[in-house]
Amino acid sequence: MPEIDESGDDDAVVIACIQELEEFVTRKLRRYPIDVVAVAASSFLAGLLGALFDERQFTADEVRELLREIKADALDPQRRT
Repeated sequence: MPEIDESGDDDAVVIACIQELEEFVTRKLRRYPIDVVAVAASSFLAGLLGALFDERQFTADEVRELLREIKADALDPQRRT
């Protein structure tokens, strides 16, 4: 796994993280049906966001905004590209 310079460009760090997540899902989770991976990922994300909220790293409004963005990305093919 390559080292990530967290002091650098935020967009580059996010892109690198997305690429690693895609690679992980492709390599490690391919034995599961994609709908099972989606449900498990949403459950994991809910727990992660809840923990970030509990630790006061995200406000409730920030969680809501992120969920609105996820919904918009999921339902709009133009935004997914």
